[in-house]
Amino acid sequence: MPHLTQLNWSFLEIFYLIIIFLVGFLVTFKILPFLIKFMKKKDYIGYDIHKNAQPKVAESGGIVLVIGFTVASIFLMFFFPVLFKETLIFLLTVISAGAIGFIDDRKKLKSRYKITLSIFCGSAIFFANFFGFIAISSPTIPFLDKTRLNFIYPLIIPVIVAVFINSVNMLEGYNGEGSGTCLIIVSFLFICGLIWNSAEAVFFTIPVIAVLIPFFIYNKYPAKVFPGDVGTLSMGAMIACIMFFGSLEVATFCALLTHIFNSFYVINSVRGFFESSDIHKDKSDIILLKDDRIQASDKRDAALTLPRLILAKGPLTEPELVKNFYALSTICGFFSIISIIFLQVSIGNFEPIVFFVSIIIFFVPTSFLLYKFPRIRGIIVQMIILLVFITIFLSIIEIFIMPLPFEDIGFGIIKIPINLLISFLLVVPGLLIWYLLTIKYFWSVIEKMKIKNEKK
Repeated sequence: MPHLTQLNWSFLEIFYLIIIFLVGFLVTFKILPFLIKFMKKKDYIGYDIHKNAQPKVAESGGIVLVIGFTVASIFLMFFFPVLFKETLIFLLTVISAGAIGFIDDRKKLKSRYKITLSIFCGSAIFFANFFGFIAISSPTIPFLDKTRLNFIYPLIIPVIVAVFINSVNMLEGYNGEGSGTCLIIVSFLFICGLIWNSAEAVFFTIPVIAVLIPFFIYNKYPAKVFPGDVGTLSMGAMIACIMFFGSLEVATFCALLTHIFNSFYVINSVRGFFESSDIHKDKSDIILLKDDRIQASDKRDAALTLPRLILAKGPLTEPELVKNFYALSTICGFFSIISIIFLQVSIGNFEPIVFFVSIIIFFVPTSFLLYKFPRIRGIIVQMIILLVFITIFLSIIEIFIMPLPFEDIGFGIIKIPINLLISFLLVVPGLLIWYLLTIKYFWSVIEKMKIKNEKK
């Protein structure tokens, strides 16, 4: 990971980054109107099911994200040849994810096939790292510093990519929801990249932000275009690549907590990764009212989703619901910045002023958002409990587990650190308790909604 401060910065480099941003933005913005007309002409349309009129909307608009990012990446490789290899692998990963998404849009792949192909999306990163074309370093974790997972971590890269693209895909469904939350996430990862002094994180977030902004303009309420799986899968791949190349594992985990929570609820209720359309067939999580407001379902077998949890406190219009997700993603973005500050402390780069200013910046807007959007308070409390538990657990590992004089277990060329294996086994009971509390909270909110509805 080249550091930003190691590059020979001048006005020219900044000018190059501005050009890359403008190219990505303008290509995406200019192509979108023509793509919308083309998709409608070819009858590649979807129905906006969260409106009673169910207007026809151009589908698979996420193709433009892949096109815009491809053009911007070519400029990035030309202006910054030092990142040529990483940019090429990043681009191949996004294109493969987009291709799988487009096939799914047209053919509707079964969930198991889609998950298998999603794992394939990370193969470019895996093989490039395996053969030394690029270098993916072991993640740095607060309190533990750089972990000793140099061999194990690259092996699970394809699985992580699959989890990311499916998590982003599972939250999509409302106008501007997927593109808006991803735009917020990547914007915060840009800030984290600056703090972490990661050149790749900064350079790769710029073209991604550039293509997400114009797409969001057309995708927000009332949507003129839907991303389709080609869009959601490519957005998930972009976030995953930023994480791997920018060494922002912990920050990305925090920033993506909204999507992770939603996936957690869905998987718990339907016992696996499923298309949103498959889930809504007989387990719809919401009810569309006559005035176009959306209400949570009170059926016991309905899918557990974050939209259902938010709507359980009363019906909302679609824009109101989506704004709650923007607020959630923004607070998760603050979590990601705090995690980077903790990482700086872990490696000895502690700046008291920066630390305390960051805490103040976090609490003030977070308090405002929680006041403005009271429905997300319970969700944020769950997230904070999880993050506090992880923080305490990591501290215990550093103090008590890591000093234990155990040697690594060797399986040929694979070496497994015993200390980390013990740590993993110890964390399971804590996560199980958190899991039970989270599900219990969900159903308590639903039960309150049912009682309230019965009294009316």
